[in-house]
Order: sequence, then C-alpha cells, then structure tokens
Amino acid sequence: MELEIKNEETLDEGLLEEMEQAAICCLRNEGIDGDNCVISVSFVSPEQIHQMNRDYRGVDKVTDVLSFPQFEDIDEIIDACGTPFPAELGDVLINLDRVKEQAEEFGHSFERELLYLFTHSVLHLLGYDHIEEDERAVMREREEAVMDELGVARDDSPWTDHSDDFDGEWENHFQSVGRFKLATAETSNYAGLYDLAQDAMENAYAPYSGFRVGAALLTEEGRIFKGVNVENASYGAAICAERTAAVTAVAAGFRNFKAIAIASSNGDVSMCGICRQFLAEFSRDLDVITGPDRDNLKVTSLSQLLPDDFSRESME
Repeated sequence: MELEIKNEETLDEGLLEEMEQAAICCLRNEGIDGDNCVISVSFVSPEQIHQMNRDYRGVDKVTDVLSFPQFEDIDEIIDACGTPFPAELGDVLINLDRVKEQAEEFGHSFERELLYLFTHSVLHLLGYDHIEEDERAVMREREEAVMDELGVARDDSPWTDHSDDFDGEWENHFQSVGRFKLATAETSNYAGLYDLAQDAMENAYAPYSGFRVGAALLTEEGRIFKGVNVENASYGAAICAERTAAVTAVAAGFRNFKAIAIASSNGDVSMCGICRQFLAEFSRDLDVITGPDRDNLKVTSLSQLLPDDFSRESME
C-alpha cells in the first residue's frame, strides 16, 4: 500500500504511517491485497477545497475532505490489483484547518479526527456511499471497524453518519464532518435536531385536523430517525409523529434513545400521554425538545413529563 503524499512536510511521519495503516485496514476488510494499490493524498487550504467542492460537487462551501474515486466498485479494484501495474484508487483532498477545528469542537484528538475522515474518504474510493439510510449504516460500520483496529479511542458521545439529505444548521456537519456531538442538554445543541423535525413535518398526513407534526429522534448510537403524524378516516387509527419515528428506529434495530425534537404547524406542542408512555419503554431520561421555533426551544426530560410510567418492573 502506498500513499502518494503531495506535500509531505504538512504532517509528521508518524501520522502519515497511521494513515497508511488505516488505508490498509480498509482494503483488508474488503478482501483486497493492498500491496499494489496507490492513493493520492493532498493537504489543501480551505480556499482550495472550497473551490473543488463547488466545481465538482456543486456545493458552495468549505468542507473537510473530498474523495475522487477511479473505480466504480470493489470488483474493478480487485481486477486492477491483479495486474502488474499499480492500481491507483483515486485522490483524497484534506483540509487540515477544518480537521483541527472539528477535533477541538468534538473534544477529541487531532489524530482521531484525521484518521476518521481519511478512513471515510478511503471507503468512498472503495465504492461506499451514504445517500440512503441502509448505505449510511453499512459505511458507518466499516468506519468503526477500522477505527477499532487502529486502536484510536472513541469518546462516549453520540455521533451520526454522513448525510447529504439534511438541511439546517448542521448541514456542514452532515456533509463534511460525518457526525455531530451533543454534549449537554443546552437548547443550542438541539437546534439542528429541531430543524430536522420541522423538515419532517412537511410530509405529515393530516387532512382531517390540519395539525401537522414532525419529530426527529436521536439514538444513543448517533442515528437520527424522523417521523410524522399520520391521520386516518377512522380517527382512532391515527398515529403521532413521535411514535412513527420511534417505530422506525426500533425496526432498524435501535433501542436506546438520546433525544427527540418535536415541531408542529401550530407552534409549540406537547407530547401526548400515549407517546410519553411509548417512549418511556426505551428511555426514561430522553431529552424532549419543543418550542414554537428554533430560537425559543426548551428541553425537558421525559421522566419529568411522565414521572410514573408503566414499565416492565410494574408488571413484575
């Protein structure tokens, strides 16, 4: 495995060797012998990566890393590695200024942030993407496997995967960082989650009441699931946004919830009793974020909203 570094003086030799190990892990986990593989790595300025992001992706903003694959899929790479010629997998551009900023913001080391982002980029070169929900889950699993192999410590804070499907304050994080951190229950940390709830609300089905509700549920593992209220002509068959988000999360295999943001077309809204009981099954200490808009949010613990929930302990 060879990293073709365009400007070697930017990082010390130890970090470059760790990056090479990350690339080897990525390839090995895909069953690829990386001895004949080459990845070109360039450390660029914020201005340079901004221009590349705008010109090649149509995204007019600074980002942290960009990947430019040379092959369509794993099979093509395996075939290329079987020839006597070096298999050039593609180019990775890294904005070290952003890497440093994000490491400080997330409270972990520069090394971890760099290796995570580089691993993410190499997986792109190998054909992985994160546009669809199932793709994001697979890619995240591959990233964590490599980080575990490298022995790079991960903190206990929740993270979420890349997604180009989200708007709002966290768009930069979803598109470039690949995850976000919620360290406290301060409302400023949840404004982006509330934005996603508002975004979901547009798909609510409420022809009878006209009262549209959207919810965005954050799991402890860092995944986000959105839900909307869905009404029915029989009325009793209607379901709330909070429960549709939770059911979607459970169906995807997630049981531990960190926070839920709720937005409605009629301003501030409170979670109904059924939804409180439903969510208490999974997390009594869930942070519940509500408010008329993102600038006037309040965070309440579910245990405060439902101090005496009916639980499995109650049945025993």
